[in-house]
Amino acid sequence: MSGTVTTQALWQWDTTGPYPVATGYGLGGNYLPTKTGLMPSDLQNFAGVPLQYYQPIPTPVPDAVLIDAIRNAEDYVENETGLLLTPTWVASPPSVQVGQNTDMGLVSSSGSQIQLQGQDYDLPDAAYDFYFPRAQDEGWMVQSLRYKPVRNVTQPSRIISQNDFTGVKNFSYIYPLLSEYFRVPKTWLVEDQDFGLIRLVPSSDVAMLPLFAIQLSVMGWAETLPGALWLQYTAGLTPSDYNTRFRFIKQLVLSIAAIQILGTIQGTVNMGISQHNTLVDGVQYMAKYNDKGPFAGLIENFIRQRDELMATAITKVSGPSIITL
Repeated sequence: MSGTVTTQALWQWDTTGPYPVATGYGLGGNYLPTKTGLMPSDLQNFAGVPLQYYQPIPTPVPDAVLIDAIRNAEDYVENETGLLLTPTWVASPPSVQVGQNTDMGLVSSSGSQIQLQGQDYDLPDAAYDFYFPRAQDEGWMVQSLRYKPVRNVTQPSRIISQNDFTGVKNFSYIYPLLSEYFRVPKTWLVEDQDFGLIRLVPSSDVAMLPLFAIQLSVMGWAETLPGALWLQYTAGLTPSDYNTRFRFIKQLVLSIAAIQILGTIQGTVNMGISQHNTLVDGVQYMAKYNDKGPFAGLIENFIRQRDELMATAITKVSGPSIITL
């Protein structure tokens, strides 16, 4: 792979403390506190009832609490589906040793000789294992990425150029016995972006990769090499996705957030006694309270909606199952 790749975080970060902290998400400097762009007013309108604490006096739920509920819902969706909800630079894995950047053709936007979270990448991830029989049987290999959908996004220009036309920014094989890296040319990469499937289709230097694979298969690694595939790529839903076939994701996030908030505020509602009985002698008095909160029916509806939309989200990004015998 000729040339170099400049790595750059896509989220907004606060790097002044001992650990980097994400503070905003978005593109082109238009950062918001949520990954989907949903705000407290969106959750209020979606819930259909006033989001307020009822005791001791009716008080609106603070915006900070509503944003926290939305962020919790977004993280839940990402963890359950592997679907990133905002453009994200993923380092699988980050370069943490001096010399690795040079070997893989990476240039850190932080100016460091290694990659720093919050400056060079957003999400750290593990490297991928090389499995020779799959690469052989699949004809140049198909690699399924952990995070989806793959999108070609760069900051700040977001321009697709002749040298930057794939969501995978860097694809390298590491051969530890020789301390060598083989960088796969971008022209070899064929991306099924929604499913996160990367297929290698050689267009030049065809003899190099099979020779490399044969070396691996006979060097005592039992036809596998853990952590041999190193990738840098950008993934996550863009504003265009939210206006087309992934529009339902916002409804899914709102359903999950509404369940959390309604479950919290219904505990502040005084339901009163639903039934009471007094014996004729007046000695014994029996009172019955409703075992469900005032928003129980609404919460159940949102739970059903969550389950249906979550199944749809998983289906859209799961992709085919690849099995090698």
